[in-house]
Amino acid sequence: MNSNLVIMNEKIKKENSEQEVDGLTIIVDGVIKQVFDRFKELKGYDEYNEVLRDVIVEGINKIINDYN
Repeated sequence: MNSNLVIMNEKIKKENSEQEVDGLTIIVDGVIKQVFDRFKELKGYDEYNEVLRDVIVEGINKIINDYN
């Protein structure tokens, strides 16, 4: 079972703008897929982006709370 997390960086132009922003593509595979699938099942998520959104927000909140 592969537990690697693959994240690819890219530059994307913002809609209706010439400004470039950083974009990330995350490959959901191996152990990460199993974990995301379990979160989808437990929380009733429809898509992986919903899982990732909450993982990021909850992780940020935990890091902030740990430093306060």
